[in-house]
Parts: sequence; C-alpha cells; structure tokens
Amino acid sequence: MNKKTKLRLSALGAILAVGLTVAGGANVANAADPSGFKDLSGAGSDTTQDVVRALAAVSTSPSIGSYDAAGAGLSAKITTKAGGPSFDRPVGSGNGVKALSASIKGSPSVFNGTVIAGQLDFARSSSGPKTQTTSVLTWIPFAKDVVSYAVNSSSDFPRDIKLGTASDSISAFTLRNIYLCNVTTYVDSTKKSVPITPILPQAGSGTRSYFLQQLGISTDGTGAGACVKDKIGTENIIENDGTVLTGAGDIVPFSAGQFISQANSAVTASPDRRGFAELGKINGLRPLTLTSTGVQATSNAAYPMARNVYNVVATSRLGEAAIATTFVGTGSTFCANDAIIRTYGFAPIGAACGSVATTGDYQ
Repeated sequence: MNKKTKLRLSALGAILAVGLTVAGGANVANAADPSGFKDLSGAGSDTTQDVVRALAAVSTSPSIGSYDAAGAGLSAKITTKAGGPSFDRPVGSGNGVKALSASIKGSPSVFNGTVIAGQLDFARSSSGPKTQTTSVLTWIPFAKDVVSYAVNSSSDFPRDIKLGTASDSISAFTLRNIYLCNVTTYVDSTKKSVPITPILPQAGSGTRSYFLQQLGISTDGTGAGACVKDKIGTENIIENDGTVLTGAGDIVPFSAGQFISQANSAVTASPDRRGFAELGKINGLRPLTLTSTGVQATSNAAYPMARNVYNVVATSRLGEAAIATTFVGTGSTFCANDAIIRTYGFAPIGAACGSVATTGDYQ
C-alpha cells in the first residue's frame, strides 16, 4: 500500500463512524448550489463552503442558501433572490466579502459590473477583516481551522519545515524563504537538487492572505516572490486543490479542515480534490489531531497557523431574528452543531463561537 493510500485510509477510517451518524441527521446535500431561493443567501470561502452547506442543511427556519466557490459543473454566475440579477460567482473569502459589501452598502451596489443590492445576507470567510477602522461588518466565528502546506506524496520534499522569521538567514530552509524565493531547491534521496515551485491560490483567497500574513510577508495576499505561481496558464489556482501538485518540487498551502472533509467525501459530499497531496508538519507540529470523535484540525495551541473561520454579516442586522438564530451566540445553528463541525475536519471553539466582537470595514 503506498503512502498516499495509507494517509487517506487513516483519515477516513478515523472519522467514518461519526461522519455517517452526522450526515444521516443533517441530510447533507451534494456539492451544488441551493435548490430554490432561501431566506438567507451567502457566498465566498472555498475552505468553509462544505461545512457551511452542511450546517445550512439543518436549518429550516430560516432557510439558508450557501453558494459554493469551487466545484465541478458550477456556473460562472449565480442568482440568489427571486427576481434578482445574475452576477459573477464570488470565489474566495475576499470576493465574498466584497460582494456582501456591494449588496448592503447602498449606491453604488456594484460587484464586478453588476448592481447586486440586497442579493447577499452573509459571506463565508476563512480570514478576519483586513481593516478595522469602522464596524460596518461583523465577522462571526464558528469553528477553528489550521493551515499547513501540501506536497506531492511521491516526492522527497521535506515534510517538516519551519515557519521562518525575518531574522533568519535567507538560506534557511523555511516556508517564509520558500515563498520569498530565497530558497529555490531541495536535495532529494538520490542527492539531486530539485527545483521548488511554490504555489498560491488565487488573489482574493482567504487562505492565501492568511498564509502570507503568518509568514510575515504581507497582510493582503501580495508580496510573495517572483517564482511563486497562482495560475496554470491563464486559469486561477483555486485554494485547497491538491491536483495542482504535479511536480516533485511543488508546494501549496492547504486547509486541514478541507483536507479531512475531502478525505471523507463519501459522507460530506465534498469534492475530493486532494490528488496526490500530503500534508506536512510546521515547526515539528502536526496539523491534524486524532480525538475520541475523529480526526479534526489540531487543537494544539502551539501550532503556528491556527485560525478562526467566520461568517460575515452587516453589523446593522445583528438584531434580526434570522441572522441571530443562525450565527450569533453559542446556541445559534452554527454553534450548536459541534458534531457536524468535527465531521468536516474543523475544531469547535466553545464559548467563542457566535461572538460579535470582531468588526471591520467594507471591502
């Protein structure tokens, strides 16, 4: 049995029992856009699209429509409200929040050239606000994810890499130096030098912005070295897609929650895009934790890339029953279903779930 198969079976076997129980209760829909129009409509993050779809499935009042960012057969445009316009599908956290901002902030309510006033009620986001000079939007956390990196399982790419800091030598083998293009090769088991190709998901990806921020490179998803690629030809690279790892020197950031969700695709309906991806350690720490209820994002507080994931709403709407029931407080739909959160690879965050303390600006 090869390394890739062992990895997949270990993750899948550990979560299968709880996954089957939860999926049966949640009636999780296949990965697709909602059928019909719902009370609340949202779009954005690829990282959280599957777990949000599952949480939406257990909410009947209000009904929730969550439009995926990525997946086979998805149309380029979406229509979220009866009689509303068809507009570009928001792909990634940044674009989701931009679309939400356009939907609620009044004239001009334009997203990618289309007026979308009132068309979105929330945005999925795997990163917090970029700027916090105002409080017009509220980022409401509902789970914890961790970010690692993935490499091709058949390669000799090192599987334990330090995060790195600005004080390190530019020759130090760190994630920071790899994505600044200071370190461009590694030596494989045959003593040959292998060129490294660092990969990032598309601009607007919350995982991209978070990853580069944690490496101390930038806070807005820019600033990586010239050797980094985020396109294949003219096509953007979508986050959490391991099929891009075609070479021995390829490396890409990857959500642990998405990795588990995809590994358990028979239960979660998450499209399995891992390809030959294998997650590595950072600073000697694993991104995954085996608990009594299955595999999930690590709960190790020392892990260097642990982040809350959010749903973003207009602060002015926090008092509305539909918004509050769905997102706000530990008793909300998105906070009262820990079993679903674990099945999709994320870690529950307890009393912090549903907090309305994190606010920020329109994007």
